[in-house]
This record gives sequence, structure tokens and C-alpha cells, in this order.
Amino acid sequence: MQDYFQKAELNLKKIWGFDGFRPGQDEVVHSVFDGEDTLVLFPTGGGKSLCYQVPATVFEGMTLVISPLVALMQDQVQQLKAKGISATFINSTIPSYEVEQRLVNARNGMYKLLYCAPERLKTNLWEAELPRLNIDLVAIDEAHCISEWGHDFRPSYRDIRESLESIADQTRWIALTATATPEVQKDIVDSLGFEDANVISRGFSRPNLKWWVVKSPNKKQKLEESVKKGAQKGDGLIYGGTRKNCELLAERFSCMGIKTEAYHAGVESEERKAIQQRWISGETPLVSATNAFGMGIDKPNCRYVIHEEMPYSLEAYYQEAGRAGRDGEESFPILLYRESDYHKADERIDQGYPTLDELDHVYQVLCDSFHLAVGSQMEESMSFDIEQIKKRGKVKYGKARAAMRLLDQFDVIAMQEEVKPAVSVQFTLSQNAMKTFREKCKNDEKAEFTDKLERMFGSLAFKEMVQLDEEYVLDKLGIRRNVLVKALNVLMQNDQVLVFEMHKQRSLVKVLEARSKKLPMTKKEVESHRNNLFRKLEHMHGYILTVRCREVYLRNYFGDTGAEPCGHCDNCLKTTASEEVSPTDEEIKAVYDELESEERTVSQLCSSTGQSKRKVQQALQFLIREDKVTTIPSKPGYYCLL
Repeated sequence: MQDYFQKAELNLKKIWGFDGFRPGQDEVVHSVFDGEDTLVLFPTGGGKSLCYQVPATVFEGMTLVISPLVALMQDQVQQLKAKGISATFINSTIPSYEVEQRLVNARNGMYKLLYCAPERLKTNLWEAELPRLNIDLVAIDEAHCISEWGHDFRPSYRDIRESLESIADQTRWIALTATATPEVQKDIVDSLGFEDANVISRGFSRPNLKWWVVKSPNKKQKLEESVKKGAQKGDGLIYGGTRKNCELLAERFSCMGIKTEAYHAGVESEERKAIQQRWISGETPLVSATNAFGMGIDKPNCRYVIHEEMPYSLEAYYQEAGRAGRDGEESFPILLYRESDYHKADERIDQGYPTLDELDHVYQVLCDSFHLAVGSQMEESMSFDIEQIKKRGKVKYGKARAAMRLLDQFDVIAMQEEVKPAVSVQFTLSQNAMKTFREKCKNDEKAEFTDKLERMFGSLAFKEMVQLDEEYVLDKLGIRRNVLVKALNVLMQNDQVLVFEMHKQRSLVKVLEARSKKLPMTKKEVESHRNNLFRKLEHMHGYILTVRCREVYLRNYFGDTGAEPCGHCDNCLKTTASEEVSPTDEEIKAVYDELESEERTVSQLCSSTGQSKRKVQQALQFLIREDKVTTIPSKPGYYCLL
């Protein structure tokens, strides 16, 4: 196995240009080569991908990468190809004939890495091809999706081991995640059948980050103060919640002399890329963004990240705030909070989360919009507009969007938002006739252009429409979009040798199974996920309310129980007088005893125990962390014993 590792180090230098593995990466790669079942817990930006990509270049066979993130899957494949590594992906966004072709190519040893969405493992085509594939390593990215206690649970992840059972003992396994509590880690290990898992963690300590919570009824003023101070340190990022708020923030701070740009799903894809690049280069020192910002973006010198709105989970907060200070220099994750934020978040989950009946209604409306009969199955993904679902089903926009996301999460549908612009072409002549057309063509440029098109779109385009990314086509042809459209129009209208379509950026969706009369989800599944969201919100609220070290609170949540106070978060820097706010064991017991008789609100507990509101809140957060107390989703503001 030492030969394997030496070759891995050579490939790391030759292909990626790195002199050596980072601390932790080398341990993981050794573990993989030794055939140990490996669970990797590295923070965002910690280099998880290299832990399976580099070994993939060493193994004779193929590495199968399970990932739920379509966009990231495509980006990684593109990056690998650019480095000369053969890779591809299969998911619900590509036609079935293309999936079949890629699996045939995989069987013939054409790929080093095959990225695959988890639901694809359940298809008849996959099951038929699996025995013929030479898989040396199975890598499960975003492994927290396995656990119903995770922040992005996907049921199809729990079936991975079963789907790959026939090769389970003949291949190596690695699972990777940036955020997993101890219960999620155990769930991952149990679900994947890791008998003696080698858990490798780089820990959740970020000693250069100064965790800070600013509590104030006037968040606007505090935000301005925070940005002014942060701007003296360097570039920053504000998570502003809504699209409208991000636009307002960009305008406000630009007027104050700090160039700021708004990033959200309403901004065109190319412009978003340009905004990212301007921020990374330092041309734009501040971005106000929705939580769509950040995936795959590596800016080492981001000095501050401000959350103007309270995130719904510590997992989300840790990942987003952790975009600060990736270069190891002092940086500031700041969370602005006013008392009403928690109740607003609690209410949003309560009112925005669809019931089983509402989910079923959206599912049926979606199927109707695609003219999908009961028992029929979709062959390919199709464009959809959430506004159409809203109008057709008479559903509020927020509820329709939440329902679509939940249906996607539970693998009822596969949704891909903001798909890149594309070009579809089908030749109307036979291949021989097209060859004759080129030979007789008096315009050499036109003949060369059609030859390039034929090579690019392939022989399948003589039978049906073939779609390629617009950016890829323009790059290969070396022309601008308006020139491409003009040339294709000439070939379609004047020469009548092809038909074509230009697709704008759009969203795609596919109903994964044959349409059923009733939504294939149970009330228990729906309510369990909803209750988990409330549970995670409580832990997030606990982070805000705690008077102890914030880094210790975060690290304890993720299972790092040996954490010592950091000495530099806002709580650590306060006077010891703040410690007096912490409730004693007797005061915590008094709160617990009151809840034994009936459910209570904070104000009711204050009255019955004679304690301050602060102490009651601290006691409740302690009891919630100990899994002794929980909130009541149907009665916001009330607490009861578990």
C-alpha cells in the first residue's frame, strides 16, 4: 500500500500542483488504501474532495462518488476533465439514452470517477450494469444526508449500502461530511454497515475566528457599525435573508462608500459568476447575499461574515460563518439578533412547512401540469415555473416552494434550479446527405461550421434533438451567442439541414417514479422531518442565548467534548459578572419540575419559579441539549418534557 501512497503523492503534485497533502488528508488517503471503512469529518474548505479524487487516479478500477448536489457534481466533473482525468456523472437531468451510454462507457473502463445521484442506484438499468462495473472505491459525499437527524436528510441515502450490497465487501468505502453531530455520525456508520469505522476528524475548532453575537432591537444601526469596523479589516460577506433585502443592503453600503453587490437567485447566472469573481479578486469588497452564495467559492481572505437574520440550524450557520478566515488570519463571524427573530423563525417553520395533504396537492398539480397520467413515468426532466404551480394549484408561493423542496428532498421528484442556458440541435438530413451538402457547399466557412456541429452533437443528433450547454458550444466554436443564433437560423431556414432551439436559464424537474394516486410519503415521515427542524432551531437559539464560550457551544454540538473556552468570543471577553446569569442545578431542576405538571411558556415559568427570564431561557436550553425538554410545534412558545 506504500506504493499506492507514493503514487498518490506524485499525482497530487503532477495533476493538482500541491507539494503535499494537508494535515488529515494524508491520514484519510492511507486509510482508504488500507481498505478501512473511513468516515471523514472535515470543515467546509478542508479539502474533502481530494481524499477520494487522488486515490481514484491510483486505483486500476473506477471510483463511484454518490452526491445529491447536481450543480456541484457537474462542476467537479468539469474541473477533473480540465485536469485530464476521465470523469462523468449520471443523474435525473440527463436523458435515459445518455445514462445508458455513460454506463456502457463505465463498463468499458473509460472513467476514473463516476458521479451518481443516490436515487439512480435504485433503477433497473443501474442494477443490471452494477455487476459489470469495476468499482474500487465508493465515496459518499455529503454523508450527513443519510441521517434523519441531519440537516439535509435524503431517504435515498439510507438505501446506498443495500443498493450496492453485491459489491459491498469487494470495494473500499469512504463517507465525507463537513457537519455531523455525534448522533448523525453514528447513524452514518450504522446505515453504511461500517463495522470498525476509522473516523478521521480535523475537529471543529477555528481558533482564528472570533465568534460574536450582537443583541439589539436596532439591527440596522448595529449592522452599519459592524460593516464599518469590518471594512477596516478587509473584505466581507452579509447574509441578508431575502432577495429584496440583499438589494437594499447593496444600495445602502455602496452609498456609504463601500462597494457592495447583491447576489441571489434573481440575478442572471453569468452576472452571479462575475459578482463572485469580483469579490474573490477584491474588486468588490462586500457582497450581500442569500444563503445560495458560497458553495464551491474559496476566498481565503474574507475577514468578516455577518448574518443579519438568524439561521435555522447550527449546521447552516457553522458552514456559512466559516467562510471567514480560511487563510487562518483573525476574522469575525457576527450574528445580529433581536428577540423577535426566534419567534419569527419558529413561525416561519410552522406556517411555511406543508402538511401531507398540501404536499399531495402540489404533487398532483405538478403531475397534471406535465400531463402525466396515473401509472405513467417521465422519461426526461422538463422545465417548470413555480409560479405556474402556485396559480394552477391556488397555493401560496412560499408554501408551493417549500412543498417542491420537500418533495425533492424525499426523492419524490428531482429538481434542478437555475440550469445553465443550452442549445439543442437535430439534423434533418442523413449523415450521407449532410456529407454531400458540405462537399457541394460553395461557402467554405459554412461547410467547416456544419462539420464542427456534427462532430460536437454526434451521430445521435441525426435521430433526435441533442442538447449541450450553451457555454460549451460557444467555447468550442470560438464565437459569440448572436453569431451562433444567426448561423443556425441560416442552416435551418435557408438550407433546411437542421432544426434547433436555444434554451434560457431555467429550472428542471422530473417525477422519479410512475405517478401514483396518492403521494408516496407518510404523515409520520413529514411530521418527523418538521419536528427535527424545530429541534435544530432550538439549538441555534441556544447558541445565541448562551453566556458561556460560543466556540465551546459549537464544538460540543458537533461532538468535540474536550473543548476549552476560546478566550476571544464576545462571551469570553465579557466580565465574570455575566457568569452569574447562568442558572444553578437547583434552578434548572425547578424549571424541569414545573414542566412535569404541564406545558409552559417562558413567562409562565418565570412566574412559577421566581427566576429571571434570562435564567429560565438558559435552563430550557440546557434541558433541550440534554434531550429532556422540547418545544411544541403546534403551540409556538410552549415547552414540555420529552
